[in-house]
Amino acid sequence: MRAAPWRALLSADARLLWRDPLLGWVLLLPLALALLLRVVFPGIRAARLATGVDLRPYEALVMGGYLMTAPGIVGMVIGFLMLDERDTGTLSALRVTPLAMPQYLAYRIALPLLVGTAATLVGYPLAGITALPPAALLAIASVAGLSAPLLALVLATAAPNKVAGFAVVKVMNGVNLLPVVAFFLPRPLQFAAGVLPTYWPMRALWSAAAGEAYLGYLIAGAIVAGVALVAAAGLFDRRLLRRA
Repeated sequence: MRAAPWRALLSADARLLWRDPLLGWVLLLPLALALLLRVVFPGIRAARLATGVDLRPYEALVMGGYLMTAPGIVGMVIGFLMLDERDTGTLSALRVTPLAMPQYLAYRIALPLLVGTAATLVGYPLAGITALPPAALLAIASVAGLSAPLLALVLATAAPNKVAGFAVVKVMNGVNLLPVVAFFLPRPLQFAAGVLPTYWPMRALWSAAAGEAYLGYLIAGAIVAGVALVAAAGLFDRRLLRRA
């Protein structure tokens, strides 16, 4: 695949972000949250020592929630860019350009995946709470990053406009964080949350932080997220690209 079409799409995205800088600033939220955790958690740990309450088992829970923050935010931003393209007729205009629709769809999947994964790889160690070996962090962040293009595609397909898009984002973010509840359930019951792609990278992180095996959870997560992503891409193609 030639890189020129992707460079053109990347340039178009940059112009959209320049026109709506709020979305650009939103992309910095994962790093801001990581810095906040780095500042706040030493005080929480000091309070734990003073009161005798052991909060260490819940540090991995906090970082499991953070793990999905960057992909969720990146997916939201890309989803809104796609809504803007739909509302302004850009998708229709792409039909008369040399860019093939599969190339466009591949770009819309690859960009949030790469940016969401990269943001997690930077922000996670910056928080300085639950350390992971670099190889484990890379693998877990990559599987977690699959939720970014999934959210973007669902948002662009389900929301009739940008205003309704905020409601869709709230619902999806709530669903994506449901696995946090599963943390408090016994391990066999936890797997009921496995229908959600966000459960498996969280579960892998919790296990890796505890020194347990986590590779099986990542494989399951890649399969679940991959199936969901293929379904979302197909729906987006049928409802929007073919009608553009």
